Amino acid sequence: MSRIDQIWISNELTPRTQQIEIQPKVISDHSPIKFELKGYEERTFRWKINDYLLDDQKITEKAQKRLMEYFVDNCNKGTRINVVWDASKAVMRGFFIQQNSIKNKNREKGKKEILKQIMDNGQKLIKQPNSRKIKENIKVLQTQFAMIINREVEWNIKKLSQKLQICEQIRKMAFIPTDKKEQLNTPIKIEEIKEAIKDLKRGKAPGPDGFTASYYKEMKSVLMMPLKEVMNNILRERDIPETWKEAYITFIPKQDSDLTQVKNYRPISLLNTDYKIFAGILAKRMKSILLEIIHKDQAGFLPGRQMKDNVRNIINIVEYLSARNEKEAIMMFVDAEKAFDNIAWDFMLKNLEHMDVGKEFFNGIKAIYTEQKAKLIINNVITEEVKISKGTRQGCPLSPLLFIMVLEVLLNSIRQNGKIKGVTIGQNEYKIKAFADDLVIMIEDPISTAKEVLEEIEQFGGVAGFRLNKKKTKMIAKNMDQSVIEIMQQQTEIEVVKKVKYLGIWLTSKNIDLFKNNYEPVWNGIRKDLEVWGRMKLSFWGRISTIKMNVLPRMLFLFQAIPIIKGNRIFKEWQRAISRYIWQGKKLRIKFKLLTDVRERGGFALPDLKLYYEASCLCWLKDWIKLENKELLDLEGFYNRFGWHAYLWCEKKKIHKGFENHIFRGPLIEVWDRYKSLLEPRVPHWLSPLEVMSVRKINMRGNWITYGQLIFKERGQWKMKPYEQVKEHVYDWLHYFQINEMFRKDIKERGYADKDSKFQIEIINNDSKILSKILSKMYKIGRMRKLNR
Repeated sequence: MSRIDQIWISNELTPRTQQIEIQPKVISDHSPIKFELKGYEERTFRWKINDYLLDDQKITEKAQKRLMEYFVDNCNKGTRINVVWDASKAVMRGFFIQQNSIKNKNREKGKKEILKQIMDNGQKLIKQPNSRKIKENIKVLQTQFAMIINREVEWNIKKLSQKLQICEQIRKMAFIPTDKKEQLNTPIKIEEIKEAIKDLKRGKAPGPDGFTASYYKEMKSVLMMPLKEVMNNILRERDIPETWKEAYITFIPKQDSDLTQVKNYRPISLLNTDYKIFAGILAKRMKSILLEIIHKDQAGFLPGRQMKDNVRNIINIVEYLSARNEKEAIMMFVDAEKAFDNIAWDFMLKNLEHMDVGKEFFNGIKAIYTEQKAKLIINNVITEEVKISKGTRQGCPLSPLLFIMVLEVLLNSIRQNGKIKGVTIGQNEYKIKAFADDLVIMIEDPISTAKEVLEEIEQFGGVAGFRLNKKKTKMIAKNMDQSVIEIMQQQTEIEVVKKVKYLGIWLTSKNIDLFKNNYEPVWNGIRKDLEVWGRMKLSFWGRISTIKMNVLPRMLFLFQAIPIIKGNRIFKEWQRAISRYIWQGKKLRIKFKLLTDVRERGGFALPDLKLYYEASCLCWLKDWIKLENKELLDLEGFYNRFGWHAYLWCEKKKIHKGFENHIFRGPLIEVWDRYKSLLEPRVPHWLSPLEVMSVRKINMRGNWITYGQLIFKERGQWKMKPYEQVKEHVYDWLHYFQINEMFRKDIKERGYADKDSKFQIEIINNDSKILSKILSKMYKIGRMRKLNR
């Protein structure tokens, strides 16, 4: 064909091409070409029912009658029910359009008639100014007119009431203390910028400007001073660089989801590095303050709070409810639609303003959340720029903190709602556990309170942008009959399921299934991987590295989240599988104990899964030792007969046989008994004799003074302090002498440590890198010889 037999189009028109066809030659010797191009769709009107009509009982009754007549006339007439159902919507749409039109006409007609009568009576009143009857008529007509106007505004007031209630909840948020506010609002210092640049991770994708973390690390001596000026100008003037408003948005597929669905991709913002330095500084300032403001039910993104705490609490609640089978309860695992992406900026900023974060800090946040724009990266193609007007930037250091501050408004509302009854243990009530947007609500008497929870969420979502996804929201029922469960599902439109995956852990209504639902699938996956890797030509060190980099992280996650394994059988099975893989099915040339020893002693540093599990258990035991987390201890120790230190030190489990019949207590105390004499060979300073001697009661509180606070050394001998110095901590003289007698007995049997043990200094009194410190301590104990036998 020649050029005149062709049609040339731009790349932008290609996706809009619907059909192209070369037709037969008829008139000339050239073939006509038919080219169909899809035009732009006209903007269509979206009808929405006027809810004001549904407040009119007469119209509602008419609608019900009309709908009933429609179904009587059309059901069971041979037409498919789907067609009947869809057609019913068209019928009712027409009905409500008609009623809305009639309502509007009648309202306008009524207004005109009343206004005309008011005018007529006004004219009469001018002619007869002393007529009492005319004055009364005018007052009646004015009242009628006011009633019409009131009905018009009544619906708007009803809609606004939800927003007013949310504003009331915002007002209940704690204010920032004055001294903390000063920390937020001081000018940014060079030291803060230097620390923020140091915290940047190399190898991360840059934002639209292309400058990476390495650039700022290498050029910091030149960049820090001007960057400081830019940042402080933002705090003063709310004037942000244009490039900080920009971002690339890339999409990461969600795990185990249908990748053909757009909703199963998570948007991540690639932000400019200088912006992230600024946001990182603000986030660091905010974290320490939020610890005092955000309730400990929210475990996400704050120092000292971990997601395993939530899993631990939920499993403990299931354990408690298993023992109290007369209590009906549900756990609602809330799923929000694109929670981070839908948060309303106005609401977020209003919340910050109410908390009185200070002018400079508020300026910094508002500068970020006044104007944002982004380009999408789809299949390595960058789209045109789009404006962003809601949501927090995923990838920004401030994003999770701003989100949990907004979510705290909802959580406060649920906590303070007396109609929502949480799971009660003594005086404690357990309602909520949250890790960012992974929210679990635990309620007793669910039939009467579940709808109240949903109303709170819907009310909050109306102004904050938090939308409940009922399809993905699930519930686990405990101690409920199937008939009650079915009513629950009908009322809430939320499915009750046997198990739910929460923070990577499969939770069920029966804790006995935890091992089967979590450890077994993970290990089966590892076993298949070992078979595949075993066929690869990996070196001896390569095989050890695969255990370190792939197998250990998967198992360690479970060890830290659910330490529920008792005995050694399963560890021996895992050890055999790993040994077969390391030696490729041949006879072992080096003992497994030597393989797992540290390199400094001639070992090969192959991870010992049993050792990592035991270290994870000892991390959990910190709460039993420190006695600070009262709510957790009440929950985990329901029906305990003695204090926690009595079980740890005096082996009261021999008297209280039921202590070990608990999903966590049994495995944890088993590990402690194995290591107690090695970690604390003498009576430790952290031991509280008062707690040892106490008879345990639910919600029992006390100032559990320790030996380290009670004992002093005089002429080379350890003695109790005089009664006058400790009388505030003991009941009476008899109690004082009982403690003294217990101390004498402990010293005689074990001796008293001259100073705080390394276990106490490095692990109990420390909150950073606890697991690695415990592992180091366990390795130093000595090749783990006798403990493995």
